[in-house]
Amino acid sequence: MEKISIMEAQHNLAKWVREVESGRELEITRRKKVVARLAPPKAADTVDFPDFKKRARETWGKMWRGTGSDELLDESRGER
Repeated sequence: MEKISIMEAQHNLAKWVREVESGRELEITRRKKVVARLAPPKAADTVDFPDFKKRARETWGKMWRGTGSDELLDESRGER
């Protein structure tokens, strides 16, 4: 793992971000002491959003006739 100073990180941030995107990890130092680590995201960091339409259909059954949750909220508030 390569160590770079804060000043180096500030002056060449785009370069170091490209390095991290390619899989490298970097440690950022201040006065030769590691203060941060820059690493690519792990696969588990991705978020899978639930299927809100399916959940709405299961909850409200035939009453639900919207195509999106925004329409459902508007209807429940009496705005449509």
